[in-house]
Amino acid sequence: MATTRTRKTAPKTADASPTGDAATKPATAPEPAAIPDAAPLEPPLVEEAPEPPAPDPYVTPTEVIPDDQHLAEVILDDATGQPPADLDKVFVPLTPLGSALSCTIRLVEQTYLGPHRTPVVRLLQPKGAVVSENIATRILRRLEEQAGSTVTNA
Repeated sequence: MATTRTRKTAPKTADASPTGDAATKPATAPEPAAIPDAAPLEPPLVEEAPEPPAPDPYVTPTEVIPDDQHLAEVILDDATGQPPADLDKVFVPLTPLGSALSCTIRLVEQTYLGPHRTPVVRLLQPKGAVVSENIATRILRRLEEQAGSTVTNA
């Protein structure tokens, strides 16, 4: 006896419409989680702040030398508040055979700005700044002129 197999297919309209309980319940938002009556006993986890970056080992001049129209009246050693005593020791060679010089003291300028000539002190060279011979010569020339004018004024 030979048997034949037949397939049963579901009606195509059954796929489009849901049947059972899902068809009768409207779609709603999920229920919110229960809110606890008290706060947890442990404090919240706080991450540690990252380490600050390492300081830059190189000191660079922030203001090399202003042009002739904006030169300051007085150049001072920031540590003493007086003009440098020994001009030969203000700049020392960085290497024995190199042309770069290192500033041994922090040099600031005392000047007056604006229409009301407001007194300000601004940084000329930080301590340890590496400068060229040209810049060092210009600063030393100004210091020598300043020293000469204070001797003649005294």
